[in-house]
Amino acid sequence: MKQYICYYLFLCSWLVSCQQTAETPAETTTNPCVISPELKKLITLTPVTSRFINNELQLTGSVSYDQDHIFRYQSLASGIVRKVTFNIGDYVQKGQVLVEVMTPELSTQKSELLQAKAELQRARRQQDATRAMHTDGVASDKDLLEASNQVVIAQAAIDRLQETLRIQGGNIENGLVTVRAPFSGYVVEKNLTVGSQIDAGQDDLFVLSNLKKIWVLANVYSTQLGQVQAGQRVDITSTAYPDEVFRGTINRIANVFDAEERVVKAVIELDNNALKLKPSMMVNVRVYQPTRQQAIAIPQQAVIFDNNAYHVLLHKTDCAVTDMVLTPLGSDQDFYYVKPGELAENDRVISQNQLLIYTKLKER
Repeated sequence: MKQYICYYLFLCSWLVSCQQTAETPAETTTNPCVISPELKKLITLTPVTSRFINNELQLTGSVSYDQDHIFRYQSLASGIVRKVTFNIGDYVQKGQVLVEVMTPELSTQKSELLQAKAELQRARRQQDATRAMHTDGVASDKDLLEASNQVVIAQAAIDRLQETLRIQGGNIENGLVTVRAPFSGYVVEKNLTVGSQIDAGQDDLFVLSNLKKIWVLANVYSTQLGQVQAGQRVDITSTAYPDEVFRGTINRIANVFDAEERVVKAVIELDNNALKLKPSMMVNVRVYQPTRQQAIAIPQQAVIFDNNAYHVLLHKTDCAVTDMVLTPLGSDQDFYYVKPGELAENDRVISQNQLLIYTKLKER
């Protein structure tokens, strides 16, 4: 009887062990691919490339007028402003009357002009008389030459006075100096009103500028001078247009320090056809500094910053995605740069919706 019982127990034990062995594969099935077919439609794969590292230098700056195309008006005569036809910010056409000034100085110039014309008439009569005497042999060649010179001198005096009136815009008949716009542009400064007294040589009464071309003056501190030079590419941004980048090149570096700000100005000339950048507007200037150091460039949009580390998802297959922790050598607006050993050229990284994959990997 004991033999049957032992045999029965052995048989039961063998059956249980076989059942456990049969169930083991179900317990150790592998996880599904991290990228499902549905998720695959939402991501973008981007190959990394080998590039020279671009360093960046961040500067502050401000917008200024194009100093080569600006008109600053200072009156050449003292008087009282009778008429002003513009306001600050107005667009004016070339030849448009901007200011009329009543000045007593035109009376003096009128008197001088009348005297000069009378002197010219006297000199011409003397020249005619001397020429007649020269024909009769009474006057010498020297006498005729001197009489002719007096005519030239008198005419030059008239020309000088008339040129002065033309520059001033003066009309001696009504005693008004009329100021016209020398070119089409915008009034960017205005320091006069109707009835105000002005003096000859007074500070700028108004300023015109064609704002379709402007200067950006970037502030370069003494410790940064070795990093900034003419020809470097720059990106300019402003809080007024946070999503827009204005691209340009440093044209030149000033040779003197700004006495107030204690900086050297880097001049960047920009086209401003849309008139978005205004004089005195504050801007940020990103200066690109290319190097000769080769590295692997990873697109900025592919990098995840988490737990004080930079991550990128390396894609081999939909079932083989690796979370790579990076040690950047540098970065610019477009790329993070790492040593060639960390990634290889043409490795593919996830550059869109990578956070979905990153979260799934962390949950495993």
